[in-house]
Amino acid sequence: MNILIVDDNKEFRSAFKYIIEENFTGKYEEIYEAENGVECMEIIRLKTIDIVFMDKQMPVMDGVKATKKIVDDYRNIKIIAVSFHSEFEDIKSMLEAGARNYIIKEEITPKVIAKCLNIN
Repeated sequence: MNILIVDDNKEFRSAFKYIIEENFTGKYEEIYEAENGVECMEIIRLKTIDIVFMDKQMPVMDGVKATKKIVDDYRNIKIIAVSFHSEFEDIKSMLEAGARNYIIKEEITPKVIAKCLNIN
């Protein structure tokens, strides 16, 4: 499985990648990073991506637009929204765009990630 972490905060991407690397060795092939939706789409065009952890609010192209584009063009990619925003409208917009789940950043744990990756 190839994973793509899309977030404009480099420190968050690094921390999220570290959690995956430390807890799921052998469960994935590659972890890619993008800082916005445009960069995300470029990586998806060049690499085989299985799951995207997508931030909602980013410059250039936000997570809602990127999620819609991925769902329209690459139906087999699973998108999990990841955001600090926990308001109903934020969650609703990402789920309506096609994200399969929505995780609040403060609630991210190896157990939550395992569920998203379908690892028991």
